[in-house]
Amino acid sequence: MAITRKPATAKTDPVDIDALISKGGSAPKQQRESETTPVIIRLPSELLAAVDAAVAGRPIRIPRHTWILEAIHEKLSKTG
Repeated sequence: MAITRKPATAKTDPVDIDALISKGGSAPKQQRESETTPVIIRLPSELLAAVDAAVAGRPIRIPRHTWILEAIHEKLSKTG
């Protein structure tokens, strides 16, 4: 069995790494149909429990957030 030397590792210049880190980058932009605004909503625990029960009662599972958006849309559609 022949013994060979360990392959030499390529040395990187720390200046190049520092330049890359300093350059930084940007977060990917998400394409949205319309702009959204975050809203904090405070609900009584009984009302939230009723919402969760309604969400759980659907034949196809959806997030609570989606259910609330649908409920707001339905209410606004009825009021004109």
